[in-house]
Amino acid sequence: MNRRTFIKLSSLALAGILTQSCDSNSEKPNSQLYDISINSDMRAGHLLLNSTAMPAGNTFSTEYLVVGGGISGLSAACQLRDRDFVLCELSAQLGGTSSSESYAGEVFSQGAHYDLAYPNYYGDETLDFLEELGIIRYDNLVDSWNFVDRRYLIDVRREGQTLTSEGMREDILEPSQLRTEFLELLLPYLGEMRQPSRIIKEEFWTLDEISFLDFLERALRLNSSFKQGVDYQMRDDYGADAATVSALAGIHYYTCRPYYTQSVELFSPPEGNAYFVNRMEATLPGGRIKTSHLVKSVQKSESGFEVLVVNIENSRIDRYLAKNIIYAGGKHALKYVYPSDAHLFQDNIYAPWLVLNIVLKDDLQSDAFWQNELLGQDSTYMGFVDSASQFRATDARVFTAYYCFSPDQRPYLANIRRNAQEIARKTVGTINQFFDKDVVHLVEKVFFKVLGHAMPVPKPHYLFSDKNPHRSEPNLVYAGVDNSRLPLLFEALDSGIQAVKELDGL
Repeated sequence: MNRRTFIKLSSLALAGILTQSCDSNSEKPNSQLYDISINSDMRAGHLLLNSTAMPAGNTFSTEYLVVGGGISGLSAACQLRDRDFVLCELSAQLGGTSSSESYAGEVFSQGAHYDLAYPNYYGDETLDFLEELGIIRYDNLVDSWNFVDRRYLIDVRREGQTLTSEGMREDILEPSQLRTEFLELLLPYLGEMRQPSRIIKEEFWTLDEISFLDFLERALRLNSSFKQGVDYQMRDDYGADAATVSALAGIHYYTCRPYYTQSVELFSPPEGNAYFVNRMEATLPGGRIKTSHLVKSVQKSESGFEVLVVNIENSRIDRYLAKNIIYAGGKHALKYVYPSDAHLFQDNIYAPWLVLNIVLKDDLQSDAFWQNELLGQDSTYMGFVDSASQFRATDARVFTAYYCFSPDQRPYLANIRRNAQEIARKTVGTINQFFDKDVVHLVEKVFFKVLGHAMPVPKPHYLFSDKNPHRSEPNLVYAGVDNSRLPLLFEALDSGIQAVKELDGL
């Protein structure tokens, strides 16, 4: 790889492209044009505004109404499967930030795309739930909960590679004396950083009061290259750099599983964590799941709650009378939906993400690595997953690229259609650096997924402050990782379980 090429491509910061005021296609009439499909969760505000003119629809009654069809909402619904419940999800498909897309017989992730084997010190309730779903089983030989479907495990020899201006290397954190000191600093916490985070011992809670960068700089002399790698990994799981996330979150990233003491199974189906979504959905009774249903407002009534729901497909507003509500949607929407409790979550900050699925018309016939990282000047770019390293139903090859933005860049994503072609070109050009062959003219279609509030950032003082004890109504409880949780799948599953237990304990 030519170093000059690396610097040129990696310096094309996507944030700069997003802020362009004109359509860049007109400036490059001879450049490659791609067939692009865009899906955005940022349309909810427009739907709320437009719904004022919609006619009234039908009235329904239910004992439980679940708001949101992501991991936490589905987890709650599974606990209610033998009861009278309805789940309402804004999107046409379930999953939230763990959704998937399909094209030409191939399915691929449009959000979270993997999970790892679970140590035995994780929470029993969620482990039991995953075992009940047939996803994991206990392995006495390694004292860990491993995945049942072995075909979706990633070959350790193909797990990842990192491209830097100096060339290719295996790990984001390059082996060095500093990395050794870094791991020595963190390893005493191995086994103590549990999931769900609510079961972490209180003696470690003070680590949530300072930033991860402050924690590290108290003991280590960090250089810019090493800090760049740590920041990259923090953004990858938490949506912000080491100066922004708490020390507990940072330590948890490296020590929640025994990454550096034993081999840990990496589980990544082509559809990503939508695999878990599909397994949960398959256990739920038909007719209870309402996709393309936007919860517009929740109001207290004499017998429970009156919930107005925009039926998007029929352009009408249905009315639900519910005795109990589990709110598993994004808490940033509470100011519109249920203002009484919006103040509980007013300090939450969310990282916006953009996901591009790049489908090739022909296979490259090249070596494949699962996660392909790039440490360049564009800090928003979080690498890409190569489906050729995964189990595939067809020979189609899909590159799934991820971008993580700061909250102040969210407004630019609302107008992403304006510069979609330029963003696609930039992303394909960046991916092109990982191959000896040119991939630019092999692209058949590009799918965009815009996640305006993809994950809550675990900044200092965010964890260990469950808002349910302070909610205004006992029969309305909150689930989701944006209720003082780390933005991880296990946390989302547990939050749904705990929400139902909270109601049952009344």
